[in-house]
Amino acid sequence: MIRKQPQTGSDKPLLPKYKKIKSYILEGIASHSFTDALPSENQLADFFSVSRMTARKAMDELKKEGHITRINGKGSFVKTQKHYSGFFRVRPFKQWAKDLDVDLTTKVLKAGVIETPGEVSGILGFPEQVILVCRLNYFDKLPVRYAVRYLRTEIAAGILLDDLTQESINELIANKYRVDITRISQDLNAIGLSKKIADIFRVSPGYPAFHFKRTEFSSNRPVSYVEYFMRGEIAFRDTFSP
Repeated sequence: MIRKQPQTGSDKPLLPKYKKIKSYILEGIASHSFTDALPSENQLADFFSVSRMTARKAMDELKKEGHITRINGKGSFVKTQKHYSGFFRVRPFKQWAKDLDVDLTTKVLKAGVIETPGEVSGILGFPEQVILVCRLNYFDKLPVRYAVRYLRTEIAAGILLDDLTQESINELIANKYRVDITRISQDLNAIGLSKKIADIFRVSPGYPAFHFKRTEFSSNRPVSYVEYFMRGEIAFRDTFSP
C-alpha cells in the first residue's frame, strides 16, 4: 500500500524526482511504514507523476545501496535486517589507546570537499556536497584503523583548517562547532580486506578485518557517516568494567 507523502517545510522543490522517491522509501523503511513489500514501479510512477523509468532508477539505486531486494515476478521488498549483538561500545578512540597503554598517532590521507557519493547521499539527507576526511590510526606505529568520514558541510565548515592529526573529529564537532551528537547507529561485519584497503594497512588482500558503518545524528538529523576498517586481531582488544 502506498502512503501519502508528508508535507514539510524542508521539502526541496529542486530535488531530482528519483531522489524524492528514494527519500520516500527510505523514510518509510526507517519509520517501519514499509516492513515487507514495497510499492511497485507503476504505483510509484503514478503517485509521483513521473515515468516508470524514473521510478525504476530510484529502486535500482536502493537495491544497489542494500536497502531493498527485488524478486522477478514478485516485486521489491525491504531487505531483511541482520540481527546485531551489542558487544562493542562507542567511545573516544584515544581513550581506548590510553586504556591499552599504547601510543596513538594519526595520519590524514585525504581531506576536502567533494560531491556527495551516491551511496552516502541518502544516508545524510541528499546534500550536494560533503566534507571527506580519510585518516589512518596507529597503535605503537602499527596501522590499526582506517576511517573514511563524510560530514555535512554546514555542520563544521572550518574543520579542514583544524589539526586533524591531533584532534578528535567528534570532539571538534561538539566543543568547537557546538553540534551535539544525540544518537549513533552502527553495524559491524567481519570481512577480508580489498586490495585498496589492504595496501593502506600494508597487508595482503583478504587480510581479516572488521568493517564498521556508523551514522551520527543530531536531534534525529544525520550529520556524519563514517566507515571504519579495523585489523581483525585488534578490533576487540578492550578493557572495561562490567
